[in-house]
Amino acid sequence: MSAVVAPVHRQRSQAKLVFFLIFAVLTVFVTYMKNRGFFEPSSPTAQHYAPALGYLLVHGFFGALAMLLGVFQLSNRLRARYLKVHRALGYVYVVSVFIAAPFAMPVAIKIDSLSLVAASAVQAFGWMATTAIALYCVRNGNIVQHRRWMIRSYCFAIVFTVARLLIPIPPIMKLGVPGIEMVVWSTIALAAFLPSILLDWRAIVSRPATKQTMAEALKHA
Repeated sequence: MSAVVAPVHRQRSQAKLVFFLIFAVLTVFVTYMKNRGFFEPSSPTAQHYAPALGYLLVHGFFGALAMLLGVFQLSNRLRARYLKVHRALGYVYVVSVFIAAPFAMPVAIKIDSLSLVAASAVQAFGWMATTAIALYCVRNGNIVQHRRWMIRSYCFAIVFTVARLLIPIPPIMKLGVPGIEMVVWSTIALAAFLPSILLDWRAIVSRPATKQTMAEALKHA
């Protein structure tokens, strides 16, 4: 049995590693492209962020820390070999989320449109809520649900990268601010419900051995 299962786990681990490496490169790329000239006071980028600079530095530091630690928290291999490190980094991740997410609000208020302020509030709430549920689950020994909610939490974090990959697409760029708002709201919406579909996909598409009527299902609800 082990001879059959082991290669599957190795393939999944390798696929996950490749995904996160590509995602890391893309995150660095979009961060650089979006913030070119940030350290040049006369540049349009620096002037754009100047009203919210203090909030932005706090938000950016802890947001980046959470995104980095989230990758390691989702590694089965690291969790199995270094459980104490996994727990310690997990708490750092939680603290980082609960600092980064609220600080996104004053940044948006000072430099963005009202629609993007609302989007930031929704994303911050979703990120903190899913993280809090993941923490609650692990504190109560519900490891399966802890992992599932951590995945949901990280999906709210990667909105940062996904949105910035989509916004530069020429047809979207031509729309200006409405195009940015469309992308941001769409990625947040996907982060809210797409993980549940992916996590439960097998249960959704599989057919039960015996079909239940609604009355039978309600009896066991």
